[in-house]
Amino acid sequence: METGSLYPALHRLERQRWVKSEWKKSESNQRAKFYKITARGKEQLASDYQRWSRLVATIENIMTAKRGGA
Repeated sequence: METGSLYPALHRLERQRWVKSEWKKSESNQRAKFYKITARGKEQLASDYQRWSRLVATIENIMTAKRGGA
């Protein structure tokens, strides 16, 4: 992840209501923004995980077939 890309990504997730944020005091007593995944975010994460798992399995099948056919 590139420097400066974390907060824009968190803001996008917040706009999509996949995370929510709130300002609190940190352990060092400084004001900090804390992020928490929402129920909607958990649903999206599960969906993305399933898609990712299918993609990985497909690539694995292709790689295994190419190795076996060589």
